[in-house]
Amino acid sequence: MKKAAIVFLFALMIASSAFAAKVKRGGDADLTPYLNESDAREVCTDIVSQIVESRRIARFAETNGRDPIVTIGKIKDETGEFFDTQIIANSLKTAILKNGIMEFMANSDVRDALRSEVINQADHAREDVAKAMDEEDAADFMLTGSVKLAVQNNGKKQERTYIVNIELNDLQTHRTVDIFEPSEGVKDYLKKIGSIKSR
Repeated sequence: MKKAAIVFLFALMIASSAFAAKVKRGGDADLTPYLNESDAREVCTDIVSQIVESRRIARFAETNGRDPIVTIGKIKDETGEFFDTQIIANSLKTAILKNGIMEFMANSDVRDALRSEVINQADHAREDVAKAMDEEDAADFMLTGSVKLAVQNNGKKQERTYIVNIELNDLQTHRTVDIFEPSEGVKDYLKKIGSIKSR
């Protein structure tokens, strides 16, 4: 009898939490009412499939005889939840590199370290093997974006929808040449439904 009472109290504690574990998701085992790393990977895989089909990127490759070189700029967190958007940046970079549709410049802090190494080689390495200064590649495009949150309360339920958009910007002209957002299936994946805590 005592064991049954303990089980009941434990179940009651779970039910009274801010969000129930019931989340409308695409079959992910990591149930949570908030955006997480699994969501970021799902979104980025979907967006990269759109990048592959981008006519503007294909046109660049045809015109220049090479894949475009890109860098990732700021992906803004506008959710109010302090989500680390670097997770999206890293997932996006990984998915693009695996696909082979673009080349990436190293991150700015890494480039600083690389320049220091080249300077060091100029001072200490043999001339025939030292890497030359001012021979870096340059990015053609910058990827930027944002993550927003839309919240809708319906009685005792709350639907939280995360809205992700990624822009491809031309570094020469500063034009936005393409915009990518999750497909309808992944948008549904980012709708999370939980119970509102009673006050």
